Amino acid sequence: ENGRVQAGLAGRAERLRDSAIFQRQIKNEIGNFAVELLLDGSGSQSERQAQVTFQGYIIAEALSLCKIPCRISAYATFLDYTILRQYKDYDSPREQNKKIFDFFGTGMNRDGFALRAVTERMSKRPEENKILIVLSYGKPNDVRVFKKAAESIEIHEYSGEAAVKDTAAEVRKLRLQGISVLGIFTGLETDLPAQQKIYGQDFAYIKDLKNFAKTVGTYLKKELRKFS
Repeated sequence: ENGRVQAGLAGRAERLRDSAIFQRQIKNEIGNFAVELLLDGSGSQSERQAQVTFQGYIIAEALSLCKIPCRISAYATFLDYTILRQYKDYDSPREQNKKIFDFFGTGMNRDGFALRAVTERMSKRPEENKILIVLSYGKPNDVRVFKKAAESIEIHEYSGEAAVKDTAAEVRKLRLQGISVLGIFTGLETDLPAQQKIYGQDFAYIKDLKNFAKTVGTYLKKELRKFS
């Protein structure tokens, strides 16, 4: 069941207590899949840019080495626009991973709208299995700070319970399309209930960004077991 014994390694079992002396071919029955890494690029990340960048780069490199298509983007809202900045596309060469070092945190975060854009992009991919990983620092929040805009009755603030419900609805839409979604939160404990409402069971809270890449790796392994 373990495969064919490699005669040249057989002695290791006795001397080194190393049982890795068999060779077996295992067919890949997982199927094709793709990963989307979406980063909160709002001003709340401005003091953590280096950490976000390095952890994102580690993930991108690991996926590239495994020949897994991966797209990396960051989202932020500035004035009346939500900007989705793409650092690496699925089919870009591995060298493109370095573009993540251009990451810069500024503006607000309209999470629901960003997820809606990602849904449209991912739905066009040919892969059978799709995984979206979202790194966020705070609750969805896009509040107009300019007096003229704030006084307009046609503009509704995107914050609080309304913003949480909107983002949670977009997460449900993704999952209904068969896209696995993991929310990773690195912000304040007071914002935890809102994040849990949005992402449900597939949610991770990490206090140290150094654990970001490790958490993503653990989740991807779990998802691979589902697909096998």
